Amino acid sequence: MKASTKLLVASLSLPLIAGAGAAVLRMQSNRMRDLFERDLNLPGEDIAMTIGPDDSSAEAGTTSAPLDTTSEDLPALVVVGDSWIAKMGRGAPSPAVLMGRGLSALLGQRVRVRACTQPGARGEEMSEHISAVLADSRMRRSRSGSSGPRFAVISMGSADIVRPSVYRSGVAVFSRAIHRLEREGGYRVVVLTCPNLGLLPGVRRPLRTILRRSSRVVSGSQWLMAVSSHALPISLNEVLSGTSQVGLLADSRRNPSPLGYKQIVAAVLARIAADLDSQILSTPDSEEHK
Repeated sequence: MKASTKLLVASLSLPLIAGAGAAVLRMQSNRMRDLFERDLNLPGEDIAMTIGPDDSSAEAGTTSAPLDTTSEDLPALVVVGDSWIAKMGRGAPSPAVLMGRGLSALLGQRVRVRACTQPGARGEEMSEHISAVLADSRMRRSRSGSSGPRFAVISMGSADIVRPSVYRSGVAVFSRAIHRLEREGGYRVVVLTCPNLGLLPGVRRPLRTILRRSSRVVSGSQWLMAVSSHALPISLNEVLSGTSQVGLLADSRRNPSPLGYKQIVAAVLARIAADLDSQILSTPDSEEHK
């Protein structure tokens, strides 16, 4: 075959290859979107309770100690997020309850816990959850002037990558969520940055490449926003490293396994403990006794 003929064949093949690649990407993307939209039909968590360090009954998410307005002097914990901190799957622990028990053990007293989580939720949908939490009179700041710790844990971004909104940027919604929790609620915010969806088992090219790039952009933006807002960022990529080896993901590959949830809770509690220690070391009393 002449060189000119080979060149002609190659030039005609490029559009066919590009078209086939686009068709595969479209099919993979539609399948992924369908899975995330299906997750929206799964039950989320709506918890409002007080938890002590020895409340073993709270492991099952019971409300044996209902939250009421007389508890406003107690420390507070808010959990808002998507599949990465929303209880999913039979036998899975409640991340919000585990965080509440851990924080209660750190502080040595009962803690108010308010959680609104929903698998597959985008930032816009979780903004409604934040509004519900901030409007809850049981989670208001103490009127007596008590300065009990107030923490909020937030995770969003995965669904915004897979199902982007045509009206608002997911990054802009995320930034506003942090500021609302800090300014309106007075919470110290712990941010779980978006994981690298391209590294999830079962995701193939070309979708894997797109998800990897998009996840890095969103995760990096969330990290910078958290730091600039004096929030406490945690990388889910690092927390769930070694996923394929130790089974930190559930079979669906879109949420953690029971072990993965506990790993995330441990990372959040470690970050909160470090922040509490730094607050103690920076008090005026501690400076006088040096």
